[in-house]
Amino acid sequence: MSKIAKESINVLITGASGLIGSALVPFLEDQGYLVSVLKRAPSTSSPYWDIEQGLIKLNDTPSPNIIIHLAGENIATSRWTNKIKQKITDSRLQSTQLLIEYINASSTPPDLFICASAIGFYGNSGLQVVDESSPKGDLFVSELADKWEQISQQIKTKKTRVINLRTGIVLSKQGGALAKMLTPFKMGFGGRIGSGQQIMSWIDLQDEISAILFLMQKATLTGSFNLVSPSPVNNQTFSKTLARILQRPCLFPLPESIIKCLFSQMGEELLLSSTNVQPTRLLQAGFEFKYPLLEASLKKQLT
Repeated sequence: MSKIAKESINVLITGASGLIGSALVPFLEDQGYLVSVLKRAPSTSSPYWDIEQGLIKLNDTPSPNIIIHLAGENIATSRWTNKIKQKITDSRLQSTQLLIEYINASSTPPDLFICASAIGFYGNSGLQVVDESSPKGDLFVSELADKWEQISQQIKTKKTRVINLRTGIVLSKQGGALAKMLTPFKMGFGGRIGSGQQIMSWIDLQDEISAILFLMQKATLTGSFNLVSPSPVNNQTFSKTLARILQRPCLFPLPESIIKCLFSQMGEELLLSSTNVQPTRLLQAGFEFKYPLLEASLKKQLT
């Protein structure tokens, strides 16, 4: 697709201030797309939405050809109380429901709706390899991802294809899990988490946004796609690799008992669970990873 053709394609993005969204917006603009951001602050000229009021206003912005929905409460900021879990759930399900209703009511629905999801869908699968053909797990994050995807599939117009992004741990020094790990590791206090045997299915941020572009441009693709590197590693390997690149020791493990004490359910599901995910459908579609190996990804960002 030429850049001239892309200039007539309008993309509307939610969650543009997040780790993925903040990289995706300029990336798509560089590719020639016309990108608008759906913000929460009311405006008379820019697109905005009020989820509680069930309101979406595009104002002077053209109807989008593509909607990319990345918004959602950060799932790893604090210990999960019932109130926090409800907030995490509502931020995903209510916002997605509003977008679905907007699309279904539109006289010019988009050609594509891309909705975020997560590999938490598979739950704690241990060392067993899972892919898009595998069933959902039984954790809180599994149920949440499943409900999230079910709502996104409620689009009634046959014009709009739907893609769910089951994203793994996105690696970027700008944010997310890696940014949180850098300070203790740089100070020499890094180490494995729990037994260190839990599998971490990760993806470089550049591959994440490249995969989204790839899915945008492959008009026959629909359904769920795992956005993870084809080379997952266990936590001990991840920790040792990070420490070696930073030229620091990897001597201070964080015991499972402390994780459970400090973070309770959040720690068990996000830090101690093992999810060995393969991007089967993405590879079958022909996507090529630029950073399939952990060391190359970390070196690119940290050296």
